[in-house]
Amino acid sequence: MELTIGPFAKQVGTTVRTLRYYDQIGLLVPLRLNEKGQKLYTSTEWKTYQQIAVCKYLGMTLEEIKAQLKDRVMSGEELLSFQKEVIEKKQTELNETMKLITRVQRLYEEESTKGQVTDELTFSLLDAFRREKDQIQAFKQYFSSDKSIVSQLNKYDEPEVQQLMDKEGLQFCLNIHLAMQKGETPDSLYTKELVQCLVRRNPELRKMLGIVKDDAFIQRHSNLFNTYFPEELGDFMYTALTNYLHGEEE
Repeated sequence: MELTIGPFAKQVGTTVRTLRYYDQIGLLVPLRLNEKGQKLYTSTEWKTYQQIAVCKYLGMTLEEIKAQLKDRVMSGEELLSFQKEVIEKKQTELNETMKLITRVQRLYEEESTKGQVTDELTFSLLDAFRREKDQIQAFKQYFSSDKSIVSQLNKYDEPEVQQLMDKEGLQFCLNIHLAMQKGETPDSLYTKELVQCLVRRNPELRKMLGIVKDDAFIQRHSNLFNTYFPEELGDFMYTALTNYLHGEEE
């Protein structure tokens, strides 16, 4: 078989543009030319293209395919095992992503918060939820000697508890936002009552909030606790919670 690029593209079910790109990056480079100087695709290139198509189907990147074809990094059996692990990992990640999306969508549907969740707050919630598992693990290590907190943290995986915490957390954010609109300050009586109400429903939260005073912990886990909220809202909530903690100590 000897075909120029157009007929070969049609034969294998791809585009001329794709074949030219493969040629450009050194992935599939025809070695023979016809009398007009046009590159010819032979059975050798067809075999290589088949291998590329299969590797792409298995989820490999073009760079990974290029390395595999050049150096035979893995045998066929090893390649299948490796790609199976990659796909299983991706499936787990996709399942986790679906859970996060479902949690935020559920908050949209709550009667008490319907129509109040802004786009900016949606991304803040998604960002907070995606870090949640690692945050909980860090909390468990920090409070390992406090059985009541560890027990509460273990419950966060339960769908009913998780849904309740999501709802209460969002409602707190929305209430704080409303307080800001009314001209309240972080240390006003109204704001303090909002914080007290949140803590009263979640007694362990008082100890967990105290962790913000541990500079070493915050610095060590800064990547877990730097979720971005709309700037004014985030600053207001942080000040309100900090003021509450200082008030409890006095």
